[in-house]
Amino acid sequence: MRKLRTSFVEELIKIAQNDEDIILLNDDTGFNLFEEFEKKFPKQYINCGITEQTYMGIAAGLAKMGKKPYVYGIIPFAIMRCYEQLRDDVCYHNANVKIIAVGGYQYYKFLGFTHNIEDDEDIKILKPLPNIRIYTPKNVQEVKEIIWQEYKRKGPAYIRL
Repeated sequence: MRKLRTSFVEELIKIAQNDEDIILLNDDTGFNLFEEFEKKFPKQYINCGITEQTYMGIAAGLAKMGKKPYVYGIIPFAIMRCYEQLRDDVCYHNANVKIIAVGGYQYYKFLGFTHNIEDDEDIKILKPLPNIRIYTPKNVQEVKEIIWQEYKRKGPAYIRL
């Protein structure tokens, strides 16, 4: 999983070097992952803290203003905790928000059920939503291709690493 997350950040740094509209938001996760991005692009990085409903709304607002937000978090927080904002503000408005989510299953098992997902429940609750594309890349090359593909496309996307 670490290689997939690292490849996401590496590709986003490459994109952000030429596009100041890229904004990376997180929910106080991603330690030892975003330091380089934050150092290179301090005005394009927002740690929103543990306010997932708010960070999804912020991302939708940024997209409406022409920015290109990438929202990062662990799956239950990036998808489930802010589901209403994701549904209403991002998907129904076809906002150009890219959601990058990690974990679930065995990765955070020690933190309890609030930090985990079972049986692809994230995919199941996202499939009925309009306009969102769903990706589950299996290797670094797929992550890189999807990040560039989605950068070029306008509209919401969910990329589960």
